[in-house]
Amino acid sequence: MSVEAQLQRPEALRRFLVLGFPRSGTTLLSQLLDAHPLISCPPETNLFSSAGRYLDEQTQVEGPPIGVLAGLGFLGLDPEAVYAPLRQMLFGLHTQISGGAPIWVEKTATDIFHIETLEPLLIGHARFIVLLRHPLDVIASNHDLAETMGAQLPELYEKTRGINGPWDGFAEAWLDRMHALQGLLARHPDACHLMHYEALLADPHQTLGALLTFMGIEADVPSLIETAFSEERRIGLGDFQVHGTKGIRPPRKDGWRKRIPHGAVARIVPRIAEMMESLGYEAPKVPKVPGREDAIRQFVMAASMKRSQQLRSEGEQQ
Repeated sequence: MSVEAQLQRPEALRRFLVLGFPRSGTTLLSQLLDAHPLISCPPETNLFSSAGRYLDEQTQVEGPPIGVLAGLGFLGLDPEAVYAPLRQMLFGLHTQISGGAPIWVEKTATDIFHIETLEPLLIGHARFIVLLRHPLDVIASNHDLAETMGAQLPELYEKTRGINGPWDGFAEAWLDRMHALQGLLARHPDACHLMHYEALLADPHQTLGALLTFMGIEADVPSLIETAFSEERRIGLGDFQVHGTKGIRPPRKDGWRKRIPHGAVARIVPRIAEMMESLGYEAPKVPKVPGREDAIRQFVMAASMKRSQQLRSEGEQQ
């Protein structure tokens, strides 16, 4: 389908937001989509996350909520009076950076933290691409990212603040956002396309083809994938590791096992198991955590072995 033919389609069918928890493969998906000549999927713009923060309201107060919509509501303006100019600005900026492409896709990982405020802004005006990844891989990867950055993403910090233990915090944040995603999918099934990161890696042709069909786009998927990794792409905020890859690699099964401590797995899996399985992921068996006496004994044995090794090393040096 040509640019002209695409432009004849309703605008609401040519605007998309990717909703995926941070570290779920959204940057890879963005790179693949941006390689199509009819699609503009730029690096993270933070446009819609910022709009979500702008529209957010404080509801944990006595009396009316506190926020833009409530404040202007007292002055006689209904929500659409706020939404309409905001859409015009956001959509207009995407059109400016699209380079003439008739379809644009917004991919900013933190958009998922603003589902509740973005839904009334966008439903009927754009559609959603929902990308899921195995939660334990997501949790492990977010922990790695926080260690590398020296801080957490602001929205993620808000969801994990006050939870003792980083692994537990990421698990609770993931669970919270999956509940929000399930609600969105249930309310607007025709406006959402659900896909799994593992399926994208294992069978990119079929998985990407199904997505493009949802988007109303025809494509030679193998050629699209080749283009995505052979041409220089736009650089911006996001996973820098994608820029160094040469193709789609098969999924690494259970990569989280060497990255999340057994004790943390034992704590978080029971909490997220039901949600995992509802999303198509098998909950792993919870590792056995040693009891109090066994834990003390193991610690003493490990400390004794380490001390013996140090003494032996000192003796050899003398």
